Amino acid sequence: MSIHDLEPQETYSLYAHEESVIRQAESMLGKLDDVANGVRVLAQAYREGYRETVRLVRISDRMQEELHAANRTLLDQAADLQQLNEVLHKEIERREALEHELRRIASLDELTGTHTRRHVLELGEHEQRRRARHGHDLALLMVDLDHFKRVNDGFGHAAGDQVLRDFGFLLRSCLRKGDIAGRFGGEEFLAILPETDLATARSIAERLCDRVRENRTLWKDHVLAVTVSIGLVTVHGDESLDKAIARADQALYLAKRAGRDQVMVGTEPDVDD
Repeated sequence: MSIHDLEPQETYSLYAHEESVIRQAESMLGKLDDVANGVRVLAQAYREGYRETVRLVRISDRMQEELHAANRTLLDQAADLQQLNEVLHKEIERREALEHELRRIASLDELTGTHTRRHVLELGEHEQRRRARHGHDLALLMVDLDHFKRVNDGFGHAAGDQVLRDFGFLLRSCLRKGDIAGRFGGEEFLAILPETDLATARSIAERLCDRVRENRTLWKDHVLAVTVSIGLVTVHGDESLDKAIARADQALYLAKRAGRDQVMVGTEPDVDD
């Protein structure tokens, strides 16, 4: 092959190569435009995303402030509710104490400090049911102040009240813990002695007689003395409280007929009763 033969081919080859390079360059420039457009799109998206992020952050900050404010409000309300609850709790305790005191006052005879007739009977029924369940002893004392009318007639009802007040104290002091005493009416009293046999009940009744006999009530310039008569019974079998009280009252009547200032044991209940 001669040199002349090669030259046209080389010229053609360089030209073709140049054209190829130009086309590639143009293609790359086109791609760069695409990249630039993509960058612009990304930049725009970033700006919009940033603005949205800022907006959301601001909303979040505002919501956080509102949440803090709401939390403070709730804490304040909780403190108020706690304070109100304490006030209500104290008020409930005060009312319960007042109701308890009112029940206590309603169940007690103000003058003598013993139970009222109604309450002593309620307590007596309770002890009677307990006796029936467990089979233990139960004794009753029916007590009456002797010649009490003479005190009222001779010195006035205020003097009689003082005698009753002193007797109520003596009666309660002679009884044991768990024993029950109530004013049955006027100058008559009922004492209920749970789990007490006849001998023990009689000893308590005799001691009460002695204490009352020895006692003196000072009234103005006078010294007042009284005695008591006592009817004593123990409850038998399925005998009701009313029937046992009736037997004690009958024994009290016999004690007064026998001269007063003494203890009289009641008769046994009739079998038919």
